[in-house]
Amino acid sequence: MDLIQAALSKDEIPWERLQLKRGEYLIRAGEKEKHISFVEKGALRAYTLIGAEEFTIRFAYTGSIAASIPAYFSDQPSEVSIQAIRQSNLLQANKKDFEAYMAKSTERLSTYNALLKELMGIFYEREVDLLISSPAECLERVRQGSPQLFQEVPHKYIASYLCMTPETLSRMLKS
Repeated sequence: MDLIQAALSKDEIPWERLQLKRGEYLIRAGEKEKHISFVEKGALRAYTLIGAEEFTIRFAYTGSIAASIPAYFSDQPSEVSIQAIRQSNLLQANKKDFEAYMAKSTERLSTYNALLKELMGIFYEREVDLLISSPAECLERVRQGSPQLFQEVPHKYIASYLCMTPETLSRMLKS
């Protein structure tokens, strides 16, 4: 994330301030992702609908990037919606401006590639989490890997992320 911090401090990228109230959307499923956002404060969730049920698949909170990553790179419509779950302050850059900034030096490109590798690792960890049949083991992996999540995100969304009911999560957290 040092790359993002460095990019935030440069005038080469015209960052725009964006404030989302709880329940407002950064992007909706079906829209094209044209921006990359940095969460200064707040929390958002990425979710998808399967039938009528919402499944939370990712979070972005203070200090992290918020974007529909597959849609960002594929230029295809997003399959997820990203919604603020708390009032959130973001800095948002146009995709073309951000990528032009990254392409200006080999050092930036190298750091950008490291960031992408980190994101791929996060996606892989999520896939592994989904394959774990033990809810307790899955919860423990998430607690170890993302302790900030439990301070930033309401439990009902964490429960959705863990594919369990809020009541089950509550019982597991108490035991």
